[in-house]
Amino acid sequence: MNKWNIAAKVAGTLTAGMVLYNAHDVGKKHAAENIKIRSSERLTDLFTRSRKMDDRNITTSRLKDWYFRSNADWSLPDKINGFTGYISGAFNQMAMDIVPAALATGALVSKKLSKVFTIGLLLYGIKYLVCDVIDIGRVNHLKSDI
Repeated sequence: MNKWNIAAKVAGTLTAGMVLYNAHDVGKKHAAENIKIRSSERLTDLFTRSRKMDDRNITTSRLKDWYFRSNADWSLPDKINGFTGYISGAFNQMAMDIVPAALATGALVSKKLSKVFTIGLLLYGIKYLVCDVIDIGRVNHLKSDI
């Protein structure tokens, strides 16, 4: 193996790791957010129904309270919402990082063009550093930590 192939494999591995780490992190955050939103929607309706009474029957009141508490403690909807939120967030982040993912894949897989993909990764890294990290040449938006 020559030096360019080794450099291409190292750069491709590091970039692929970065893309996957970012996708995983965004997926975790989106899953937590999705659980909170969906459970608040579900429990709001259940709570409202548990407070409405047509009569003053204590048995009905206790049954409605039990029904609300048992649904509030039910964790299956939260697990499903967490899974769908993770998949959604991870794939959205992977779509946003499609250029470095494609360059990393090309650098790892290609034998003849690994030099081209490595140079592409280097140029993309410089662009990322200048535009996204140092924030030169971009419109100033407020930073959000979602």
